Amino acid sequence: MQALEGLHSPYERARWCPVSCISVIVPVYNVADCLDACMESLQAQTLEDIEIICVNDGSTDGSRSVLEAWAARDARICVVDKQNGGLSSARNAGIHAARSPYVCFLDSDDRFHARACEEMVRILENTGADVLTFGSTWTPEDEGYPWLEWALSPRDAEFDAFDPDLLFKEASRPFAWRTACRTGFLLGNDLFFDETVKFGEDQVWHFAIYPRSKKTVLSSAKLYEYRLARPGSLMSTVRDDFFIKMSEHVKILDAIFLDWERGGFLDRWPTEMVAFALDFALYDALKLSDGEYQEVARSVEALLRRYWAATDVAELPLAPVTQKMAQRACYRQDLSRPVRLKLALDYFAQQHGRRAVLGKLLKRGR
Repeated sequence: MQALEGLHSPYERARWCPVSCISVIVPVYNVADCLDACMESLQAQTLEDIEIICVNDGSTDGSRSVLEAWAARDARICVVDKQNGGLSSARNAGIHAARSPYVCFLDSDDRFHARACEEMVRILENTGADVLTFGSTWTPEDEGYPWLEWALSPRDAEFDAFDPDLLFKEASRPFAWRTACRTGFLLGNDLFFDETVKFGEDQVWHFAIYPRSKKTVLSSAKLYEYRLARPGSLMSTVRDDFFIKMSEHVKILDAIFLDWERGGFLDRWPTEMVAFALDFALYDALKLSDGEYQEVARSVEALLRRYWAATDVAELPLAPVTQKMAQRACYRQDLSRPVRLKLALDYFAQQHGRRAVLGKLLKRGR
């Protein structure tokens, strides 16, 4: 993972902060209109012994003035100023500035529920975990959708060693803001956010931390309130354009595969990683136009060929439709769009069951 670079002395302000139970890292960039609500949720925490690290990532809209006003009223607030470098850079600055045994993240347009910090510390202390991932609500409530509800509702579970099911079957990713970690675990393993990845950095980070964690805990407690992406935001634009989304997903995969190769994880779980790559970057690409699909498919093929020959992938114990996707849609790329759409439907049925397919078709027909 990429180390922190180019900061303007984030430690100087932090020296004046007392050591607390947990450090809350709040990246701030041009969010003056919603920053008060975020800070109010920290003021309402039932656990008062917290360090609040607000990383001003070169804001130009008055966010810095809002932070100054809050810091003047609350000695727990540390304001770290830096040149604009993006969300990953801001989070990394916060990790370096943290003086508490645990760190967590709060995006500046979201809120913590009142018992969030208290529950995080209680669970981490009682279990001795390196990593804790918890649940979240969202707002507006009526704009939720099935995948979001599943992803933000993990079950209660403990993993004393890494199990690939943690990444591939549990509701454990993405969204770094619903994961708290032991500070020494992050620093000791150089587990910073990859600043070269501008979209999907949370996915890359979770793929880095979980295999290296000696103990990971999932909690069903909903400690966070997530504000759904605003229209026109980067997240909204990428989510609504499948071609942009799949192209960005290939970049995310590139970073994950590189880190897993360096960590020695890729050779241990090749079947899971190939299946993940096809699901993450190729499945939705099957629905694109011929030219856009082929561009994404060539990128996925090039990524896989860096690590395995096509014959090696053919021998992996992939599920039948997943293997067909690999051989026909990824390596040969000879499927017409109607055949690709049928393959996408078959894949959906394999993953979710025929009843889910029927529900999807009925919804489409409304």
